[in-house]
Amino acid sequence: MTYRIIATILTDTDQSTEGLDAAIALADRMNAHLDIYIVTVSHTETNNYYIGAEALMIAEQTRDAMEQRDKIEAWLKDRMHGEMKRWASHTATVQGPALTGFLARKLRFSDLVVLPRPYQDNPEAAALVEACLFAAERPVLMIPKGCKAPEVGGHILMGWNDAAEALAAARAALPLLEQADVADICIIDPPAHSAERSDPGGAMAQYLLRHGTRSEVAVLAKSDLPICETLLKRAKEVGAQMIVSGAYGHSRLREAVFGGATRNLLERADIPILMSR
Repeated sequence: MTYRIIATILTDTDQSTEGLDAAIALADRMNAHLDIYIVTVSHTETNNYYIGAEALMIAEQTRDAMEQRDKIEAWLKDRMHGEMKRWASHTATVQGPALTGFLARKLRFSDLVVLPRPYQDNPEAAALVEACLFAAERPVLMIPKGCKAPEVGGHILMGWNDAAEALAAARAALPLLEQADVADICIIDPPAHSAERSDPGGAMAQYLLRHGTRSEVAVLAKSDLPICETLLKRAKEVGAQMIVSGAYGHSRLREAVFGGATRNLLERADIPILMSR
């Protein structure tokens, strides 16, 4: 298997380039077409302005966003000169509330979206990730600062709990898993009465084996550490170059208020993460 259409999004001239660099590397390696979306956002909202002021503010912020878009487009042309043949850029300036719908329409035909990891230096990154996962229903590979795209070979860690989100992430990651040397199926505190209680992770291990990937199953006991920290600790122990995980098994509101494995991974991961749901 392979990704045939890979997408990435640029929203700011000052954002880190890890997402773009990783998207280029993967598209080049897999002979995929790369779609680069340059999207700038005007965040002016309706409020209690005096008559006419609201229209002026919207026009001014939209003009600034369009200028930012043109700067990114000029920078991208220089960056991509001689880089690869199978790529295209798409530009747009949208009002904040329209961002999710715009990305849903554009990205739904992509096999994989590659972005910088959220909660770093790009204020739009978290909104982009959620739009890809929920509205466009596309898997997202997120690259932390200082990291590169996962390479051929090596170790990939899978957070596995037999949930639909975890299975969707495993399927979405198959092109990368098939190129890995080994997949570490990490199960944390499996339920005693689950369908997999006699052989936790066994069905997933067989699934990966039939796709040509050798796997190891690690069943870890529950500890005082959050699930996120346990996964990151395990990834460091086995030398994993990427984590594959289902996204938002709980609601986004609950994770935003109380925290959760997805939100914590998005905030703390120091290696690439591929998520789907």
